[in-house]
Amino acid sequence: MYRPTSLITLLLLCAQFVLAQSTYILNGAAQQKSCNCYQLTADAGNQSGTAWNRNKINLTNSFVYTFDVNLGCKDQNGADGIAFILQTQGTSLGATGQGIGFAGVSPSVGIIIDTWQNNNENDPPYDHVGIQMNGVSDHASPNNLAGPVAASPASDNIEDCQWHIFKISWDAVAMVIDVEIDGVNRVTLQKDIVADIFNGDPNVFWGFAGSTGGSSNVQQFCAALRPQFAAGQSVFCEGTPVQLYDNSSSFGSITRWFWDLGDGSTFTVKDPPIHNYAPGVYKVKLVIQDNSGCISDTLNQTVTVGTYPVVDFTDPPLICEDNSITFTDLSTTRVGTINRWAWDFGNGGTSTRPTSTVTYNNAGNYTVALTVTTIEGCSSSDSKVMEVAPSPSVSAIRSAANCLGATTFLSAENLSPLIPFNRWIWDLGNGDTTYEKDPIYTYPAGGNYVAKAFLESDKGCLSLPAPVDVRIVDVNAYAGRDTLIAIGQPLQLNGSGSTTFTWSPADGLSNPYIANPVAILSADQTYILTSTSPDGCMDRDTINIKAYKGPEFWVPSGFTPNNDGINDMFKPIAAGIPALDYLRIFDRWGGEVFYTRQLSVGWDGTRNGKPLPIGTYIWAISGKDYLGNPVSRKGTITLIR
Repeated sequence: MYRPTSLITLLLLCAQFVLAQSTYILNGAAQQKSCNCYQLTADAGNQSGTAWNRNKINLTNSFVYTFDVNLGCKDQNGADGIAFILQTQGTSLGATGQGIGFAGVSPSVGIIIDTWQNNNENDPPYDHVGIQMNGVSDHASPNNLAGPVAASPASDNIEDCQWHIFKISWDAVAMVIDVEIDGVNRVTLQKDIVADIFNGDPNVFWGFAGSTGGSSNVQQFCAALRPQFAAGQSVFCEGTPVQLYDNSSSFGSITRWFWDLGDGSTFTVKDPPIHNYAPGVYKVKLVIQDNSGCISDTLNQTVTVGTYPVVDFTDPPLICEDNSITFTDLSTTRVGTINRWAWDFGNGGTSTRPTSTVTYNNAGNYTVALTVTTIEGCSSSDSKVMEVAPSPSVSAIRSAANCLGATTFLSAENLSPLIPFNRWIWDLGNGDTTYEKDPIYTYPAGGNYVAKAFLESDKGCLSLPAPVDVRIVDVNAYAGRDTLIAIGQPLQLNGSGSTTFTWSPADGLSNPYIANPVAILSADQTYILTSTSPDGCMDRDTINIKAYKGPEFWVPSGFTPNNDGINDMFKPIAAGIPALDYLRIFDRWGGEVFYTRQLSVGWDGTRNGKPLPIGTYIWAISGKDYLGNPVSRKGTITLIR
């Protein structure tokens, strides 16, 4: 075991030495950025960079190479991509533009991540990966060995500023190349590349190439050096020993480890021994070093060792048969987060939600059990016995359809006489409530109502409602507004109500048994309209008709607009004159102070909203009688305040 500062200092010194002793031969724009990371191109046009490993590989041996690649941050104008290349031509190769440093290199195998659509090379519109040979990147040519497919398994764009795992596997026995990006297989090639491409020579150079043209991006790769750890169990609870083990990925072999378990314990072995944590949240750190001397970034990952939950849930004071009841989890845990629930309601019902609703169809005692589990895998259970009280059962009837103003008789029956009860409740359907078993009620308005009867048990459980439909017929007879006519003038009556009508008396009516007869009068008359519904419901209304000699305008000689509700408006009466041409009022100097063409509009003694003084004013009125003949009159009116 080493102290953390001593190990990190030593690793940094090693890294500085290794940085100076790069394992790659760099060409063009390529730069070494850190011990294990290289930039092939900057974000500049017409660049080419290659990085070739100093040591050839023998393809009669299988290999698995894992890299991190970053294709830059520019999606729309980013270009052109990078390629992993096997070739026999040397370590000073590379080209700019759409060839991605692969163009013209032959013999070769290139695994190309292409981020620019070149139509002349039959590129798809998305960032793609494929396997090509002999320096030709046209996907329609015979040199296209596999793909193209989308480079990212999650998106059409891989120029997303993110590092992506680029894993290349060669199975020398099966002669299969597998390419994975971010853990997902993208392309596979089965081919004897030694015989078919490299003319039987298994020893090849390998490395990366990248290029830009008119568009550009920063393009980088790293020999993978990713610290990662996993746990040997799924439960992280107090009293449970924790086994952590190294799960890092590296291009080369990992030679050194430094663990900080977050509670003061440190280790320098591959897998630290089983560890006993007290409940709490710990930041575990891991640093690795590979056989080339490169040191990884520090992995910081949280490990939570939780406590077992204390289970509790709502305990409803009353559960009634056939009524829904909601149970809510009230469990707590000192360390950790509850994220799973398992309810057993004792009636065959279950649920996995923190709040759940259940209906018990039979009275009795039920054991409700709840098990909760935290994200850390800590589980606890508890149960409670719940009493489900019986609910009464009722039925209800009503009297036949009723007329407005008549009494409605409602009646309920207790269908569960063995259950003690407190009271009856009737919801009458119009907002009114009564507590009688058989209420007698008069509805104040016509309409269709649904009255509901309930019975409340001695424990407070309500029965299911027993509904009855109640229809209250409102005939609402209407004979029309009181009016006046000229003697001998035909008056069209417009009654309304239900289906049958009777006008009384029948004097002067064209037909007393229809809704809209015509009346011709020689004197004042009051008619009574009676309307009857098919149910036998009846209603009456009256209309008073004043008969004047005419056609004529009846105009008062004065009025008092003092807002006392008496004679506040100057409004002529038009007998036998249904249409008004005008009513005009003038002051004594001939100035117009009021004008209207509506019989219903009168003068209130103002001009433009301001009261006029006491005095005499001139009026002029004109209209047409019911035969269309003009009728005009003039006169004076005295305004008195």
